[in-house]
Amino acid sequence: LSNEDLLRSAWEKIQQINILDSYRYGLCKTAFELLLDAIEENRLSTLGLPTKREILNYLETKRSNIRPNYQVDFGFSSHQLQVVEIHSLIYPDQPFNFQTLRAEIKRLKIQDLSSQIPLKKQELEQLINTAKEQLTRAESYILKQLLQKHSRILQANDNSDAEGLNELIEILNETLIQEELQTLLNKQHEIFTLEKHLENLQTEITIGL
Repeated sequence: LSNEDLLRSAWEKIQQINILDSYRYGLCKTAFELLLDAIEENRLSTLGLPTKREILNYLETKRSNIRPNYQVDFGFSSHQLQVVEIHSLIYPDQPFNFQTLRAEIKRLKIQDLSSQIPLKKQELEQLINTAKEQLTRAESYILKQLLQKHSRILQANDNSDAEGLNELIEILNETLIQEELQTLLNKQHEIFTLEKHLENLQTEITIGL
């Protein structure tokens, strides 16, 4: 199941049941938060789901159904119980297996990142094209240099050339406002972070971590 399918199924189920103890309430809330974090806000409406805030607010209304002072000793810590509950959401008919759960979460995250990154790159390309409409040919070349230099800084994780980056920004500030340039750099940084995360997950899968 994809993150979207899991969230839709969980949302339908949570509206049909009452949560009678704080243990299950906490697990359900954690599971929803994890799923919501994996899905972009603007994709919720296309799935026919409420906003993230509306879902979490609905869970708050379930607090009134919690049985006071109800506690059960399952022999697990609260964090372990959360992991077990997440496993039961993904594999409802299978015994708990942490490695299987871990691999499935990685697979889902790789799937999510693989769809997110091309969209983010399209957004960056649109921002670049919009900026170029305000620039001369020479300024467009400087913008290209700026983005390339910023990319190298991100790749090397080295801020030693920040002064050179700021010099290019100052040149372009004569035509573009600071916020426009910062939006471009932020979007480039966001893509780099997502790509790095994807690369790390794929490497872990390859070497069997």
